[in-house]
Amino acid sequence: MAVGVTVVRDAVASRTARIAVAQYAPRIGEVEHNRAQAVRWASNAAREGAQLIVLPELAGSGYAFETLHEARSLTEDAHAGGTIGALIEVAREHGSYIVAGLAERAGDCLHDSAVLLGPEGVLAVYRKLHLFYEEQSWFTPGSALQAVDLPFGRVGMLICHDLWFPEPVRALAAAGCDIVAVPTNWVGSFKPTVYDDRGYCQGDYVAMAAAGQNGVVMACADRIGVERDLCFLGASLIVGADGWPIAGPASKGAEEVLVADVDLASVERARSRTPRNHLLTDRRPEAYRVIVANPAGTARL
Repeated sequence: MAVGVTVVRDAVASRTARIAVAQYAPRIGEVEHNRAQAVRWASNAAREGAQLIVLPELAGSGYAFETLHEARSLTEDAHAGGTIGALIEVAREHGSYIVAGLAERAGDCLHDSAVLLGPEGVLAVYRKLHLFYEEQSWFTPGSALQAVDLPFGRVGMLICHDLWFPEPVRALAAAGCDIVAVPTNWVGSFKPTVYDDRGYCQGDYVAMAAAGQNGVVMACADRIGVERDLCFLGASLIVGADGWPIAGPASKGAEEVLVADVDLASVERARSRTPRNHLLTDRRPEAYRVIVANPAGTARL
């Protein structure tokens, strides 16, 4: 099935936004604890005036499942009560919008999902397209991108490993997104270099490149801690539409909230790189094909 972008439309009144990403440590299997932590960190960010708050990937369940049975036992309905219901109450109290990572149960399928909710309730559910390593043992990948018009701008969602593929961010940018919210669980697995000497992990640079290439604000909320021998990297950050960090990276192991005020008029300025260049309208999809020259007798290695 082709991947498209579903946009929930509403009036856009303002071009400024205060964005927060919350970095903390959910616990595998402790749903009630995780729910309380999600409410705590979302409330903390809302009290800082954040209009858009991003929580980590799988914030309701923890990450390192050992069996399909365990994964299934920790899933929740994205539209009914539980973690999402508790966060809707936070959104209503503060007039904020929240993107939260959730192990979602939808019929017989399990999804690694991000739910965008606000005072009105659930506005969109995005199901991770690109499943990383053991996630493929538990989850079914999604089939569409999601974007929602909020009072301050259009917000799209991705999750963690999705960032390593250029097409989703480009599709969201082409669909008019100002901000891409990214719940994530960056891990050190399979990486010969985990951090550089500035404390940036590779995910930070990938998010910066995605922002700079597409002229979008990236809000990446990572988790911290160790769970069943998996070490999570922290280093959450918010990246401006020009590709440079405006908050973070956060620390490697401390709980914290990053908050940044973003002028969303900067999105269009970033896309117009020169008076004669634009990141989206300069695209030439009709030319993005590869012609391979293979002279007779040339061996392919």
